Amino acid sequence: SDYNLDCMPPHGYIHVLSLTDNIAEFRNAVNKQKISGNIDTPEGGFDAMLQAAVCQSHIGWRREAKRLLLVMTDQTSHLALDSKLAGIVIPHD
Repeated sequence: SDYNLDCMPPHGYIHVLSLTDNIAEFRNAVNKQKISGNIDTPEGGFDAMLQAAVCQSHIGWRREAKRLLLVMTDQTSHLALDSKLAGIVIPHD
């Protein structure tokens, strides 16, 4: 890259902040984030959605809450299971 950036290494998902109504805490968490590379965009976003759906205690969903996750992207996805080409053969639990 021609840019001198302090980037995080590629990763699948990192939990940063549970759901909160504290706007200052949210803003602070967003401002601390660094750019990272994802080798499999936009599927990395789907990994995050999966984690948000199944890791209820970490995310902080209320028991009675309706859960809605929305992803918006201009990236195109690719064929399911082509991760086998990269040696990623163990599916999510």
